[in-house]
Amino acid sequence: MEDQAAVDKKNLALLKEVIQNVMPVNKLLGIEIEKLEKGYAEVRVPFQDKFVGDFQRGLWHGGILASVADTTGGLVALSMSKPGDQVNTVDMRIDYLHGAIKADVFGTAELVKSGKRIIVADVKLYQKHQEQPVVVARCAFSILRK
Repeated sequence: MEDQAAVDKKNLALLKEVIQNVMPVNKLLGIEIEKLEKGYAEVRVPFQDKFVGDFQRGLWHGGILASVADTTGGLVALSMSKPGDQVNTVDMRIDYLHGAIKADVFGTAELVKSGKRIIVADVKLYQKHQEQPVVVARCAFSILRK
């Protein structure tokens, strides 16, 4: 019989595969999951010209950044769930701290709270330095346990 750590590792590997390679919007964005553990996630999104929202200054569109933040936080919520659980975004508070230039965006998300029905994660998106984020967000997810 498999121990819980082995089951968790197998579930996280499956989750990574599905999020990266099956979900159409994540494939469109090119989200690459760099690290995924229970309660923690790291992603990378390679820059694409179609992500530009401010064509005069050549900056990323805020909606694309919001999608990346939602997905990164969602990874944390999903990492705390079991196969068959339903996880949905119920709230996201986002701060755009400065424009994201034509370069890759990296993201980290950490678990804040995992309750019976709500999971909360803090997200940080950055480019060159993690200490200088372009976006910070707090995401809340509902979870309907199977």
